Amino acid sequence: MVYNEQHKLILQTIMHEGFLSENKAKELIIKLFNDNKVVSVINQINEKLQPLNMLIKKIQCEITGQLYWILISTVLDEVTRFQTEFSKNQLALLRIIFSEIIISNNGCIQSTVCLNLCSSSDVKMSKADAEDFLEDMVNRKWLIYKDGYYYMGIRSITELMPYFKATYESNLNTCYLCKQILFHGKKCTNCETFFHLYCLKKFIMVCDPMKCPNCNTVISDVDLSGIQDDSILAEEDTSKVKKSSRKVLRNKN
Repeated sequence: MVYNEQHKLILQTIMHEGFLSENKAKELIIKLFNDNKVVSVINQINEKLQPLNMLIKKIQCEITGQLYWILISTVLDEVTRFQTEFSKNQLALLRIIFSEIIISNNGCIQSTVCLNLCSSSDVKMSKADAEDFLEDMVNRKWLIYKDGYYYMGIRSITELMPYFKATYESNLNTCYLCKQILFHGKKCTNCETFFHLYCLKKFIMVCDPMKCPNCNTVISDVDLSGIQDDSILAEEDTSKVKKSSRKVLRNKN
């Protein structure tokens, strides 16, 4: 397939929105190319972006399991760009929210607590302005909101990871299955190993009942109903965790 105007349209869509869900990407690619091979089309765009030090990267939402594509720079400091995008007070509020999410036990912060942070000496913002700002952050995927709690959004995870690693390295946890940093997930009650919920959803396909691959303790009290099914996840992501899961199980045996 030759790079053409259709590829440019997809790139423009991602640049305009800041992200593109896997489902919408598939719909758009089917419409433009009469094909649903999202990864193939994105790879072609990335070949053109490489000389510009840009990359369209895939990220999975920790709360829903939904896949997204995000445009990032491979050389520029995304944190610097982030700092120029928001006001001093907005940045102060976000930094506190990020900190509270990372140091919390469950990777989230209650919405009422977020609004109360406006009274902090570092944040000079009315609660009404804070509500509008937080709603905008959710719409733009910097934060995720669910059932009265805010979680780390896909754009924060993708674009601000260097900042999180540099600032909160000792507080960050890694998923045992995919080996990627996680902010919200499930912790084994016995060995305190962490897992992404979407990784557990794939893991249960090869290990049912679900047991911790590190200590073999049964993993219970975890709700995976809100995580998207593997049938609509990228095939290579599903197979990657399945292979990792089988390897872990073989080692245990």
